[in-house]
Amino acid sequence: MSNFLTDREQWDIQKILGGDGFHYATMDERHRTAAVSLVAVFASASNLEYVPDTVLNKDICRMALSSSDADCTILPLIPFPDIQKEGIKKFSSDGSAFVVHSFIDISDAQMAHDAVKADAYCIQLVPDKLLTKDLCKLALTSPNADEKVSKFVIGRFPELKTEQAVKEDKIENKGVKLKF
Repeated sequence: MSNFLTDREQWDIQKILGGDGFHYATMDERHRTAAVSLVAVFASASNLEYVPDTVLNKDICRMALSSSDADCTILPLIPFPDIQKEGIKKFSSDGSAFVVHSFIDISDAQMAHDAVKADAYCIQLVPDKLLTKDLCKLALTSPNADEKVSKFVIGRFPELKTEQAVKEDKIENKGVKLKF
């Protein structure tokens, strides 16, 4: 990218920064350069949807994440797993991990672990190829694990049913002194 903007880029940027919320979306794709796209996603994260694949890069995606109107709905538009993870961290901070993870494809074991650790319900979003017994155990030990999570896990790994029953029995009997 050149250090100098063309007259057309300067004009488009002024329109975008001037508050014309529809200008970028209605532009010819050939005018959606990297520089114009960067400004457009800064003005509104929803413009990420209109950025041409030929100019979409990590800087534009990061700028969209830093936009004042950014929310988790832009995560599927980000094709870079490392930038998606940055978005997950940003949007999960308010305790809505399940919602955030539902907008992305969990693509590796670390993402799966982080998602399930943040919210047991995320176990349902983990692809079968990444679903392990240890991950299911993590979901079962989560503070928000409930009968729905248990049913999902036991459906995938029936052998965990016995372990779960023993754990629930210990919890129910904890602190109870038995007299003989």
